[in-house]
Amino acid sequence: MTVRQRLRFRQYHVKPDETATVIGQAWCCTDETECQWTSGERTRADDLTALIAKHAAETEHQCYRRTATDYATAVPGDWV
Repeated sequence: MTVRQRLRFRQYHVKPDETATVIGQAWCCTDETECQWTSGERTRADDLTALIAKHAAETEHQCYRRTATDYATAVPGDWV
């Protein structure tokens, strides 16, 4: 007995969710054993930049790691 299936695939377009807030955070990585500074989560890039600049001015640390987290939506497209 032969069983046949027809599988259809759908394209999806991944786009940023415009209704969600982007969250950024920074960590000082100049000397990880002594400096545990972190900015905490921020929703404005200007605030994050200002906090990094302030920490750099106070400590002369120059290496930072930044991350930004956002949400995305998968919008269904055509069937292929």
